[in-house]
Amino acid sequence: MDWPRFGRVVLKPFSAGLSEAEWKGLYETFRDPEVAEWNGSSPLRSPFWLFKRFVLAEARRKDRVAFVILDEKGEYLGTLELYDLTPEEATLGILIGRKDRWGQGYGTEAVRAALDYAFRVLGLRRVKLRTFAHNLRARRAFEKAGFREVGVVPGPRGREDVHMEVRREDLGPEA
Repeated sequence: MDWPRFGRVVLKPFSAGLSEAEWKGLYETFRDPEVAEWNGSSPLRSPFWLFKRFVLAEARRKDRVAFVILDEKGEYLGTLELYDLTPEEATLGILIGRKDRWGQGYGTEAVRAALDYAFRVLGLRRVKLRTFAHNLRARRAFEKAGFREVGVVPGPRGREDVHMEVRREDLGPEA
């Protein structure tokens, strides 16, 4: 298995198939009200079978690559995707669904694995994202992985969104 990895995390592509434990973790991530709040959404209310059908359909889209994030023991931590893929760039989205692992650096490591994949395997020139301005934990994790702030715009529900990006050349010749 030559899946993207960095430090303690491995990014397992949805195309490799998910175990029942991974499906359960993913489903619970999207049902959790606190995780949904940080994601700017509402908690999932769909039944498991419908959620699974939707996720599998989304994973087949040509403009995205989706992964589950696994820890050093191979246990589910969250999900990460590169979406709106073009030959030049992608947008990154990440959710660490295991709240007992928040603040331990797993998100930063997952983002670094994704950037290595984006730049080395996909040959992209830029990866961008947006996060809530008040989500300081996420912003710090993204900065540690190499992202820099490029703008602040009004977001949903009166919040502000911070736009961030990283370019291949920002990470040096090894990227």
